[in-house]
Amino acid sequence: MKHRLLILILVMLSATIAQATHIVGGEFELRYVRANNYQLYLNLYFDDVNGNPGAFDQSITVNIFEKGTNRWIMSRAMSAQSRVPVPYTNIECTVSQLRTSKIVYNVPITLEPEIFNNPDGYYVTWERCCRNYTINNIQSPDAAAQTFYMEFPAVRQNNAEFRNSSPRLFPPLSDYACVNELFYFDFSGTDADGDSLVYDMVTPLNGFTTPAMPAYGVLGYEQVQPRPAPYPLVRWQPGYNTQNQIRGNPPMQIDAVTGRLTMRPEKKGLFVFGVRVQEFRMGKKIGEVRRDFQVMVLDCPTNASPGVLVREKGKKATYQENEVLRINPTGSRCLDVFFTDPDRNEFVALKVIPVNFPANAFTFSGQQQGIINRSTTASDTLKATICFDECFTTNGSIYKLDLVVQDDGCSLPRQDTVRLSFIAEPIPDALPTIALSTPLRKFNVALGDVLNFDVLGADADGQVVSVSARGVGFDLASQNISFTGGSGTGTVQSAFSWPIDCKALSAESYTIEFTVTSVFCGTNITRTEAIEVRPANVNHVPTIAATPADRIIMLQAGQEFEMDVLGKDIDGHALALTAAGTDFDLTATGMQFTSTNGNGSATGKLRWTPFCSNQNETVRKVTFTLKESTCNPSPDQTLTIEFRISAPNNAPTLTADKAATLYELELNEPFEVNFTGDDVDLNPLLLQAAGDGFDLQDYGMEFTATPGNGKATGTFKLTATCPMADRNVLRVNFILTEEACNPAPAPVLTMEFKVRVPLLQDFIPANIFTPNNDGLNDYFQIPDLPSDFCSARFASIKIFNRWGQEVYFSNQNTFKWDGAGANAGVYFYVIDFGNTQYKGSLTLVR
Repeated sequence: MKHRLLILILVMLSATIAQATHIVGGEFELRYVRANNYQLYLNLYFDDVNGNPGAFDQSITVNIFEKGTNRWIMSRAMSAQSRVPVPYTNIECTVSQLRTSKIVYNVPITLEPEIFNNPDGYYVTWERCCRNYTINNIQSPDAAAQTFYMEFPAVRQNNAEFRNSSPRLFPPLSDYACVNELFYFDFSGTDADGDSLVYDMVTPLNGFTTPAMPAYGVLGYEQVQPRPAPYPLVRWQPGYNTQNQIRGNPPMQIDAVTGRLTMRPEKKGLFVFGVRVQEFRMGKKIGEVRRDFQVMVLDCPTNASPGVLVREKGKKATYQENEVLRINPTGSRCLDVFFTDPDRNEFVALKVIPVNFPANAFTFSGQQQGIINRSTTASDTLKATICFDECFTTNGSIYKLDLVVQDDGCSLPRQDTVRLSFIAEPIPDALPTIALSTPLRKFNVALGDVLNFDVLGADADGQVVSVSARGVGFDLASQNISFTGGSGTGTVQSAFSWPIDCKALSAESYTIEFTVTSVFCGTNITRTEAIEVRPANVNHVPTIAATPADRIIMLQAGQEFEMDVLGKDIDGHALALTAAGTDFDLTATGMQFTSTNGNGSATGKLRWTPFCSNQNETVRKVTFTLKESTCNPSPDQTLTIEFRISAPNNAPTLTADKAATLYELELNEPFEVNFTGDDVDLNPLLLQAAGDGFDLQDYGMEFTATPGNGKATGTFKLTATCPMADRNVLRVNFILTEEACNPAPAPVLTMEFKVRVPLLQDFIPANIFTPNNDGLNDYFQIPDLPSDFCSARFASIKIFNRWGQEVYFSNQNTFKWDGAGANAGVYFYVIDFGNTQYKGSLTLVR
């Protein structure tokens, strides 16, 4: 039972699909959003009369292929977003057998540049069966499908983003055509990118779907893959083809530029047709959109054409085509327009369309539309009036005006047009005038003068007139000029005043234009009057001088200098005196400049004592500037003085009261020498002493000096010591230095010192003594024996007899042996200095 029920359901579904005729036509749209994001639309026109309601698809799946290779790229599901009826041009022409809905599907889509970059572009398709079975110009319409088809470019071209939205076609209407009546329809599109659009007729695409498989993916055909182009075309009935899709005189045709469809069909029926819109950018095709649609042709009741006549107001003659009507300034400047229609109870309307001039040049009044011939016997005519503005002019050219009367006949209104050619002349206008309250046009003025007069503007026609002023080559606002200008009806007056001040003296001459303006017919009519103002400006150049008058001043470092600077002006103008150094600051160099400014004169004084450091920059330039303050001051007067600095110097001398030589001193011997430094330039002198490789104080040496300007003295003292003896020769340098800009080499005196240390051998006594108390040689002694010899110190003396017995001992270097208790004879002694001993013999005689 279940198996039979399933078979019954499949048979019923198959029968439903086979009869699912509904498609009137449609097209794709692709709209750019941002970045790589787009909105894809499909507009499907559904036949609400003959279509099967079950054939409405709530969602569809579209496919995108690559052109050239026909490679499948992707598929996208789209959902129905809206369904609205397609309107009639005239709702009263509605017929029951013609009713169409517009169903819009859309989906957001991302076109990645990594994928959609083929220079040949891409195309998107959707195939659906079936068309209306009542179509008369194709074979087997109930089995004919439609392939919705649109081409679009790559989104990346020449390594750059390429943005594009497809053309948007003008929405179709549900209008029908009448046999042997002219039918026209606007199938044009717009392009958001400003690309060029070209229209032509094409044979509609049939595609690969069938009544058995009305769309890809239906029951039983789930595995069938969508097929790419090329797609089969619909098959025309005999006598029909791409250029003759609906026969007539003329047959259906489309204007390649405007997209306007026209035809005069010769027989009634339902006819399908195809239109292609190709998109070009910079002469290169980048895409196309195909729209399939259908039109119904009916036998309609005869509709007579309306008529329109034109007559100049106040005249009886009617305007004839190709006549040039003259609208003169003194006439009424109005036209009467009469329009009517032979049909009874007919609505007619009049339109006035300027062909080659703007629509605001005339007024349109009276009856512009209405229903006429309401009774069976009446023959009504409507009247309207066109009046041209008094200012309107064609400037000698021929202007054209279309007067179009149109009825509301079915299926499309009939109309009649009269093209009016005319020349219009404006009402004449008197020019405005301008006058000054003074007969002068050239004014010689001086500082303190005031220039006053009135400016009068007038218009003989009593129109609004205004006066204004402008400086030729200068701005009036830059001067102390008072002129308000203004406007008035018929006349206007404004006062001009210019007190001549310093600013006015800045130019030799001024030209001022006064302009009177009236407005006629939207155009400014002007007249001008000019004056010349010549200020007198006499100014003598001030003078500047200095005392001393030399431009080059020779100075020595330390030399005091003063200079007086005087500026004078015979015109008594205010003067200011300043001074500035060339690439140096006066104050930093020690220069002082003071000035006293005044009217007619300015004085200044420069004081300077050059520093020693100044002589390193041997040239200094000081510029004195005298500035005049007046309306038109003379150029600044300058005086430049060049200072050349020198610093000559004589070398100082150094003398001593002892010769500069080598001095040999006995141990503990004192030494003193006096030094004197002299300088004829009286520069500060300083005496110094320095040991050659040692410090003076280390050896007890003293040096005292007294500095002074031009003279310095010093005293050097020392006492010979053992440490000095250890150095063998000590060298001391005595140096005289001076403070000067260019100091001479310091004179130096060098003295050398050597200390003689006594030897023990030098103190050996006599080797015989006689202790007999005669006062002569009574003792054995060494009276001058030092207690030490720098490196040796006295320890003791011992005296032995010849048997080696010690007979005398003393640890004093001042010892005295009187020989007491000793026999006459020879004795031996040992003098011990610690690190050395001296031995000798002596004889005691009694």
